[in-house]
Amino acid sequence: MHQKNQREELIKLYKSLVDDDRIRFVTFHQSYGYEEFVEGLRALTNEEKQIEYKVLPGVFKKISDDAANTNIKKSLELNANPRIWKISIDGVKPSTIKNYCFKNNVAAIGWGHTGDMAQDERSPEENAYFEGLTSQNKNTITQFCSEINEGDLLLCISSAKTIQAVGVVKGDYEYKEQGILDRNDFRHTLPVEWLKTDLDLDIHSLNDNTNLVQKTVYELDRFTEADFFQLMEKNEISLGQKSLPETKDNYVLIIDEINRGNISKIFGELITLIEPSKRAGKNNLETLKVTLPHSGNPFSVPDNLYIIGTMNTADRSLAMMDTALRRRFDFVEMMPQLELFKGKVVKGINLEKLLETMNKRIEVLYDREHTLGHAFLIPVLNALDSGEDDAEASAFTELKSTFKNKIIPLLEEYFFEDWNKIRLVLGDNRKEKSELEQYIFVKSESEKYNDIFGENHGLETYEDTKTTYTLADFNALDSVWNSPKAYQAIYDDTLLKSPANTSDDAGEVTSSSAH
Repeated sequence: MHQKNQREELIKLYKSLVDDDRIRFVTFHQSYGYEEFVEGLRALTNEEKQIEYKVLPGVFKKISDDAANTNIKKSLELNANPRIWKISIDGVKPSTIKNYCFKNNVAAIGWGHTGDMAQDERSPEENAYFEGLTSQNKNTITQFCSEINEGDLLLCISSAKTIQAVGVVKGDYEYKEQGILDRNDFRHTLPVEWLKTDLDLDIHSLNDNTNLVQKTVYELDRFTEADFFQLMEKNEISLGQKSLPETKDNYVLIIDEINRGNISKIFGELITLIEPSKRAGKNNLETLKVTLPHSGNPFSVPDNLYIIGTMNTADRSLAMMDTALRRRFDFVEMMPQLELFKGKVVKGINLEKLLETMNKRIEVLYDREHTLGHAFLIPVLNALDSGEDDAEASAFTELKSTFKNKIIPLLEEYFFEDWNKIRLVLGDNRKEKSELEQYIFVKSESEKYNDIFGENHGLETYEDTKTTYTLADFNALDSVWNSPKAYQAIYDDTLLKSPANTSDDAGEVTSSSAH
């Protein structure tokens, strides 16, 4: 497959997996901690605009829970991030309406005289009825009719602390003019597959020791579906007839700048759990579980979660890499991929040879870990392969921008503004012939101290000459940075040996003299 098409296919696949929440991304930094990564106590504002403190899962616990529950969520046809709703159908006592709903896989609430809430316009009588309700009842109707989505979980309560039934929403809101049985006002309905209707499950502690209040419908946001499944498992309650797939979907957590975080502070006790032998899996006999300190819940890392850490090998903080992290990760070196630019030429500039030559020089002057990555020239390649009429001109503009804004500043940092070494990387030392001087990026000029200060200057130095360097102006119209031949001369020995056979016209070698 062509490299460009392959890259497009990979990007398409990556985006689809991100949309499915199977790939997630986080960046470590010095302030990042356990609370953001695993779980922690955080301050939130409730509906009454008061501050509440809740234990919330971090990105690692969320993706671990999703990976562990991927099969049950797929089997139940839940959303990627399902919301959990409390509902009381005709109160908490036994009811013919409730039994009808359970048998006919439907959920229903009253206040049907509001009319069809899916319609933009309703009759004046219906509007007047709705406006006459309390704000709590209005909110209940609005949430039931427009906020509950297919794939959400519905918990029907039997008391202030217990639930009687668990269901999965299977479709959109429907208004039934005739109502249900003898209750003409029970017109607002949702299709629900009731999985269990004979429960007496206490969810008080799961709900942060908070009673289930009188309001007919509202979201339960103090726990996640993973917490609920864990409670069901703890009470040996199965969701019945649903068969689970043989294999689990894989999940990936990408940690950028993994070496910049304080690993002990971020992972805490979980650093042991990410080892393959300690993962939770069907055939793993050494699965290890810990009790999380904030929530008190048991936790293990599933075997279908993959952790990828990225870092820059040239980063000086690499030397401070946590030993525990080194032992638990495989290290895969990503060196510059020159083959991406094979046969790619911009205005006569061979991108593969350009990057290869500069990296050879950097490797000799510094080390191989500081070579220029292929990512620097990807924008040039994209512009060249765009298929536009002026693609080559756009690619050359991108190349100039890359040198101005990325490569030259990076070389300054690498060599601590030792401009002689920067000249060596750019091949300027090879362009000292008078015919090639116009292609020099960094000009050097030597001047004696006596010429600068006069005699008897009294400076105690080992040399009597000072060499100064001048970087060519990027913005000047006649700048060397606008000359394709200057870039060619970085790597092209034949150009250096035959300077008379050069021209910048369309970036091609002709018999005209240099200008």
